Amino acid sequence: MIAATLFFLPRHRPGMECDPIGTVYTPYETTSEAPRQGFHGDAEGVVELDPTYHDGLTGFDGDRVVVVWWADRTDRSVLTLDRDPARGVFTSRSPARPNPVCVTECRVLSVDHEAGRLRLSGVDMADGSPVIDLKVPVDVQCWDDSDST
Repeated sequence: MIAATLFFLPRHRPGMECDPIGTVYTPYETTSEAPRQGFHGDAEGVVELDPTYHDGLTGFDGDRVVVVWWADRTDRSVLTLDRDPARGVFTSRSPARPNPVCVTECRVLSVDHEAGRLRLSGVDMADGSPVIDLKVPVDVQCWDDSDST
């Protein structure tokens, strides 16, 4: 009974918010035009952060970045894959899903800290998609052991 209590999640979490930190500009008008998995292509794009978030790039000097973005123009009612109806969207990286949170690892071509701009290669987002976060890849350590946050 304890295990069931520990893993029970409410259906709705009031107050859960997510605001974009910027916008990504790419050569793709829609996600269907973009290559599956950005790393399969070398298309370039630019992430522009809203001025409020420019300081978040302080110290950034990596050659790769994970862009967490919102596929705001996809069908949020999709639960199975068009190309394979025997598979659900949670077995894929399709942007069409109930909460269209997408993750793309890109190569960093340049960073303009002052302008809050990253020029990237390997984009697979639709032009103008909201960016909700930037993260260093899992295999990159960007802190020391004394970092407490």
